[in-house]
Amino acid sequence: MFPPSDSTGLIPPSHFQARPLSTLRRMAPTWLSDIPLVQPPGHQDVSERRLDTQRPQVTMWEQDVSNDRQEPGRRGRSWELQGSQALSQQAEVIARQLQELRRLEEEVRLLRETSLQQKMRLEAQAMELEALAQAEKAGRAEAEGLRAALAGAEVVRKNLEEGSQRELEEVQRLHQEQLSSLTQAHQEALSSLTSKAEGLEKSLSSLETRRAGEAKELAEAQREAELLRKQLSKTQEDLEAQVTLVENLRKYVGEQVPPEVHSQTWELERQKFLENMQHLQEDRDGLHATVELLQVRVQSLTHILALQEEELTRKVQPSDSLEPEFTRKCQSLLNRWREKVFALMVQLKAQELEHSDSVKQLKGQVTSLQEQVTAQSQEQAILQRSLQDKAAEVEVERMGSRGLQLELSRAQEARRQWQQQTTSAEEQLRLVVNAISSSQIWLESTMAKVEEAAARLPSLNNRLSYAVRKVHTIRGLTARKLALAQLRQESCPLPPPVTDMSLELQQLREERNRLDAELQLSARLIQQEVGRAREQGEAERQQLSKVAQQLEQELQQTQESLASLGLQLEVARQGQQESTEEAASLRQELTQQQDLYRQALQEKVAEVETRLREQLSDTERRLNEARREHAKAVVSLRQIQRRAAQEKERSQELRRLQEEARKEEGQRLAWRLQELERDKNLMLATLQQEGLLSRYKQQRLLAVLPSLLDKKKSVVSSPRPPECSASVPVAAAVPTRESIKGLGPSTKGQGANGCTSAISSPDSCVMSGVLCDPARPLTSFSDAQLGPKSLLSPSPHFLCQPCFLCNHEHLPLSGAHLLLSSFPGSLSVLLDDLQGLSEAISKEEAVCQGDNLDRCSSSNPQMSS
Repeated sequence: MFPPSDSTGLIPPSHFQARPLSTLRRMAPTWLSDIPLVQPPGHQDVSERRLDTQRPQVTMWEQDVSNDRQEPGRRGRSWELQGSQALSQQAEVIARQLQELRRLEEEVRLLRETSLQQKMRLEAQAMELEALAQAEKAGRAEAEGLRAALAGAEVVRKNLEEGSQRELEEVQRLHQEQLSSLTQAHQEALSSLTSKAEGLEKSLSSLETRRAGEAKELAEAQREAELLRKQLSKTQEDLEAQVTLVENLRKYVGEQVPPEVHSQTWELERQKFLENMQHLQEDRDGLHATVELLQVRVQSLTHILALQEEELTRKVQPSDSLEPEFTRKCQSLLNRWREKVFALMVQLKAQELEHSDSVKQLKGQVTSLQEQVTAQSQEQAILQRSLQDKAAEVEVERMGSRGLQLELSRAQEARRQWQQQTTSAEEQLRLVVNAISSSQIWLESTMAKVEEAAARLPSLNNRLSYAVRKVHTIRGLTARKLALAQLRQESCPLPPPVTDMSLELQQLREERNRLDAELQLSARLIQQEVGRAREQGEAERQQLSKVAQQLEQELQQTQESLASLGLQLEVARQGQQESTEEAASLRQELTQQQDLYRQALQEKVAEVETRLREQLSDTERRLNEARREHAKAVVSLRQIQRRAAQEKERSQELRRLQEEARKEEGQRLAWRLQELERDKNLMLATLQQEGLLSRYKQQRLLAVLPSLLDKKKSVVSSPRPPECSASVPVAAAVPTRESIKGLGPSTKGQGANGCTSAISSPDSCVMSGVLCDPARPLTSFSDAQLGPKSLLSPSPHFLCQPCFLCNHEHLPLSGAHLLLSSFPGSLSVLLDDLQGLSEAISKEEAVCQGDNLDRCSSSNPQMSS
């Protein structure tokens, strides 16, 4: 495949393609550089077998190299002849080389894996060494902690010893102080009890003297009670009649006096009695005020009734002619009302007198009861003060017993605290023992680990020596190969691509040298660390043994101190038992003395309670009597109020009836006035429509004028007829008189104050007598005779309508129309002469005006009502 060295022709491209494959025969195999320097014991046999199998391959490679060197000329000469054989041989060589390369690559991969595993193991060993170093550091820290704990335990032990000594001293001192204080308190209690006994004897003597004085006072009070009973018997006889009245009143009212609820304790009852007295006084004041107010109301009612009677009499007079029955009813109702009011006033006066008498009696009873209550309250205050004194003495004794109990509780609390401190010290010692035992166990485990590491050191040394031997063998092989390669390079120069192989060889050598140095350094470091670990482990083991011995000694000392403390505790307990026995004996004495004092106090209190109960029963009885009388007075007052309310309702009902009757009368009169006004307006409208009014006036004035001149004086002096006076209010409301022709200017502007000149004069009265004759019979006319205006009237034709001159109520409308229609010829003459006669009528009107004004003023108030 390769051309001879002396050929100068062109080299084909295939030469460059197959050239690297030919050079690979002469290259040293790459697996030589990948041989591990240190192999595990499991892989040693495998690597040796591989080396044995690879050695013949190396020898074959060396033989090929030597043959190639010896026969360069022969191959060059037979190149052309043996080209085909060379190609076939080269192909076979290439195939074998490819197989060898693949196998070598696999071996290189395996060797790399083994080297990586060895590196991992070395790293693991280094980690183990670091862990051992850390464990040693932790052991040192724990040893330091144990030393600190031991120092703390020593401090605690010293503190406990000092505290126990102090507590013992304090307990002894407190015990002595308690004994001294108890003896002093006992002596003081005895002295106080003796002084109290003397004071009680003195108080008993004083109470006996008081009892004698109270017996005398009770005798006097009994005499006064007998006198009061006699007075009460007299008052009861007087009140029996009132009792019957009260029973009737209760039946009438339907109310009963609520039952009294008696309290249990006499103090609450006394307070209730005082409150009831205050309420009674307030009720009495309220009753006085109500009586005064009722009197004022009665006076106002009488005044109102008088005014109403005057109004009724004034209003009933003008309507006597119209409705006499209503006046009789009103008069009878007024008479009855007056009789009832007089009877009620008599009853009120009698009840006022009775009430004043009962109030005076109640006042006297209340004053007597108040005096008795004050006396009893003073006695009760004295007794309460004595009871408070005795209670204060008992409280002082109780306070002394409480002080003793507090001292005992303090001693018990000190003993409990001391026990708690001893228990806490024992627990701390137990914790120290547990810590020491745990530290011993940990040291034993660490020593076992160190021993295991020391046992592993010879195996590691063997492995290191084996690795060193392997490295030396590899170095020898590589040196031999390098020498052969150098000889080959010297014999035949290598082509330029061999530089790559030389670079790889240099890299492999450098890597080999680095790995050798690392292995040697790691072996040295491991040996140094193992030596140090052994030395440190031995030193720490010695230190821990010393510490354990010290802790055992301290435990013995603490046990001895605990035993001494237990003895001291027993001594303190014995002293405490003695003090408790003494306190129990003192308590028994105190209880006996308290029982004696309680019995004496109970006897005295029972006597005082019996006496006070008797007095309270008397006061209750008197208060019940006073309440009964007050209830009677209240019932009578309620009856009076109820009667007054009934009378007020009756007066209101009568007033309402009067107002209703007045309203009905006003409505009836208004309706009648409306009808009259409507009929009058209708008649005037009919007269004005036909023009008959002026003609009728002229004819009537001409016919009546001579008689008027003769009777002027008699008419001026004579009173007005009742028809004119009765018709004035109706005529005053009609302002149509001014529309009549022929009247003078003096007839205008007189309004509703009186009758007009044409109507109120005597001539008009005469004309009204002619026109409105009541004796004339009423005639009936049809609508055709009356004319078209008569159909507008809503009233019938036979209804009495007022006249346009005198407002008389007896002339029918149809008759007036017939009368006026009978003078059609003379009316024209009357209209001519009307102007001449107006002056004479005005003069006569001035004469009649004064009389008419007086009579009209008397009739105007009736219209306004």
